[in-house]
Amino acid sequence: MFLPRRFLSVSLLSVLVMVCLVGIERSLFGVRYFSERVPEVEPYNLWHAWVALSLSLAAIQGFTRDASWLGAPVLRLASRRELWICIAMLVFAAAAALLFSVDAATFSALAREDNVFEWLSALLIFASSVFFASAAIGQLRAARGGADRIAWLVAGAAASFSCILFVVGMEEISWMQRVFSISTPDALLGLNKQQELNLHNISTGFSELLYYTGSFVLLTLAPFIWLYLRKGFALGRFEAFAPSVLVLAASAPMAAFNSDNWSMLPTQMMVMMTVIILLVIADLALRGGLWREFIVLTVGAILIVAIQELFVLQAHELVRIWDPTEYKELFIAVGLAIHGYETWSRLRTLAPATELRIGRRSMAG
Repeated sequence: MFLPRRFLSVSLLSVLVMVCLVGIERSLFGVRYFSERVPEVEPYNLWHAWVALSLSLAAIQGFTRDASWLGAPVLRLASRRELWICIAMLVFAAAAALLFSVDAATFSALAREDNVFEWLSALLIFASSVFFASAAIGQLRAARGGADRIAWLVAGAAASFSCILFVVGMEEISWMQRVFSISTPDALLGLNKQQELNLHNISTGFSELLYYTGSFVLLTLAPFIWLYLRKGFALGRFEAFAPSVLVLAASAPMAAFNSDNWSMLPTQMMVMMTVIILLVIADLALRGGLWREFIVLTVGAILIVAIQELFVLQAHELVRIWDPTEYKELFIAVGLAIHGYETWSRLRTLAPATELRIGRRSMAG
């Protein structure tokens, strides 16, 4: 059984460090650690970022050493369409950062409720939900048609993804509260930060951290891990759920759009680990002679650092301190939509009656 001991050890250490930081900031500065606040660049904040960088480097290096027995991963040649999707996402991220630097008011206006980016995010998430629902229906048909019993489990997993994404999409648009002119119940008025008909604004800091961490695990960390493990392990039909490097690269700019939550260790580690992961995969591309992929991944890593630095140093220019996270959620939605489409496409092409085994791949050859 593969057990990434180094990676898990660093993860546990990160949790312990975060617990210590919660105590330090509460006792020395009198602030709640998981609270929205303007980023600062003081000696303590620089030390905090250094701790995050050290843990991030240790985590990625630990995992690559844990998986070294499987051999170096092989990065496939990206299609022209995939490269253009990644380039478009990088251009959009750069344009958003440029817009903020020259016109913070318009940057904020586009991030407002019921504006284009909120609805686009919701529509992309709904699209992903539909793809997973279609995949679930296809697997149910395959199971009834005599496919292996794994098809039933795959159908259940796809249906679960679909339901979760539907809820996320409805939360994004406050369950269409403003579309149907539904008033917020009195019970929520005093609890909800924006007095909207949703749950995620009741405890915004925690719910955002949970959503962003889950998105990082699914869209960034999982593709990186599977890139190393796919040579040695077979997951049968469940391999269809493994996010691709395209998902990682297209959604990677989400890591750069932080301001109100920058002071938290998980946020800083997600940014730094994303940059490190992009550079590790860029190195794999360079070793394989994939120059276009190398350039796109390297530019993506540099751009994330530059944009995040902009939102930290110029946070006082933001109209609303959380405006960058609205753009972040759009990149998350793009990654979820691509992941949903890829999962549906892979499962659709599987032969219904084919038995697909789960286990360790043969390392021969």
